Amino acid sequence: MHASIRVALSGAVLLLAGLAAAANDALPQALPPEQEAIALASAERTGREIYEHDRAAALATDALMAQRKSRRDRRVRGWVTEARADGIAVTFVDATPAALYRVLVPTSGEPGPIATLDAPEPLSPFEASAVVARNAAMAAPFELCSKDYNTVVLPSGSDTTDRWRVYLLPGTKRNDAVPLGGTHRMDVEGGAVTAQRAFTKSCISLGKGRGTAAMMITHLLDPVPTEAHVHWSLWANTPMFVMTPPDRTIWSIEHGAISKLDPNAED
Repeated sequence: MHASIRVALSGAVLLLAGLAAAANDALPQALPPEQEAIALASAERTGREIYEHDRAAALATDALMAQRKSRRDRRVRGWVTEARADGIAVTFVDATPAALYRVLVPTSGEPGPIATLDAPEPLSPFEASAVVARNAAMAAPFELCSKDYNTVVLPSGSDTTDRWRVYLLPGTKRNDAVPLGGTHRMDVEGGAVTAQRAFTKSCISLGKGRGTAAMMITHLLDPVPTEAHVHWSLWANTPMFVMTPPDRTIWSIEHGAISKLDPNAED
């Protein structure tokens, strides 16, 4: 392990000890090995899904804004995404909501041609339900850490369009900061928020300057890294070290994969 990273992790261990001593809330307990493996696999899978849908929406928006006519289209009120076998389909919608533009973004690669609809088209049941879930999540109270939020709406079950998980991601125009703080998840069923959680206790932003080898954070809300950590590591294209209670475990997230780290290991 690089010496500077080892020093930073040692400092994080001391910080976690101090935070644990000062915390009024009970810290999460370690998971049994089988449950831990399930939680880690879920965080990796969902974190990558969030990243891929967020990336597709961003690339599709850039492509839409590159066209003079669509850039001036004030009817656009947002978008929905849907996983397809050949990529992520992004549909831009109006206030109805109805579809205005459609574009397919491959999982790796640039968006395909934008389909400009001659007249607004009704949404599919999947798209319509996703818009309802997004609107419900955005209307719920949550701690704002940015003026702008992006959303990723994922189905919570494969056999229904009634249950969703909506991820609220703080927007940023800075390339040297990763806005992990203010990331939220909303569980929506039947058009109503049934549960919600924050992934941080503050509006923390992780620094990502030129030459940054890795980002580091102490996380007190879960005994393992979450899908939010995986997403933001992928978004930043930078490894992330996450320290969790109760045993001050250090985790490495790199290319979307989570592993336990031995702080005493050499390079």
